Amino acid sequence: MLPFDNLEGYRDAEAYDALNDLDETMEGKFFLDLGNLSGGPVLDVACGTGRLTIPLAQQGHDTTGIDITDEMLEAAKRKAAELNVSINWVHADARQFELGRTYRFIFTTGNSFQHFLDRESVDGLLRSIHRHLDENGVFAFETRNPILSRLAVDDDSERDSGSWEDKEGFQCSSTYLRKYDHRKQLEFYKFTNRRWKAGTDVTVTEENFALRYFYPQELESLLYYNGFKLEEMYGNFDKSVFQADSPLMVCVCRKR
Repeated sequence: MLPFDNLEGYRDAEAYDALNDLDETMEGKFFLDLGNLSGGPVLDVACGTGRLTIPLAQQGHDTTGIDITDEMLEAAKRKAAELNVSINWVHADARQFELGRTYRFIFTTGNSFQHFLDRESVDGLLRSIHRHLDENGVFAFETRNPILSRLAVDDDSERDSGSWEDKEGFQCSSTYLRKYDHRKQLEFYKFTNRRWKAGTDVTVTEENFALRYFYPQELESLLYYNGFKLEEMYGNFDKSVFQADSPLMVCVCRKR
């Protein structure tokens, strides 16, 4: 199992929240509805800053969020405290955690599933989740659909990934370069972040991380051999039928 060092882009929790607003009409609605249908307790794996952990707890569910990144967890704790929401926050590696209980609904989102880059890491994640899932529980997640016509395009042009103003009044922007390794099914990103204010020099920082892609039959086999039955695979959070050009593979699973 490789060391979990694919975390550079998750040290600045403020920037993460600025660039990842919760789309309540699609992603948020999908997981909140599924959580309400499944019932608690709920476990959010790789919960980040609590984008969905907090709304689920606000709906009355006994909710736990785990994450390996200290900065993201601290931001989640602050937000929950400001809203007077009680959540069990756990600092843990999703590939090998033990919470001593089971959950009716377990999910991971924000394409977190793609951050587990080698087979041992994926197996560790799935086994940990399987061990904590109630016999009648639901496990849900999404991963990007590997559309070859998009992945095959490598160029040297920087692409925009967003801009925002931070809490100190500095203007911030982010651009990225990408390339894809077809043999390893890994997409590599290099982000360049710029921060400035009128009358000041631009501060530039760089971040690198990778994403693993899974093909539909490969994904179903991984789930099967780790004790899951794939009940549904949607093409997006609106529950559209999965097709070759769907942006996502949104999966709903149970223990088999």
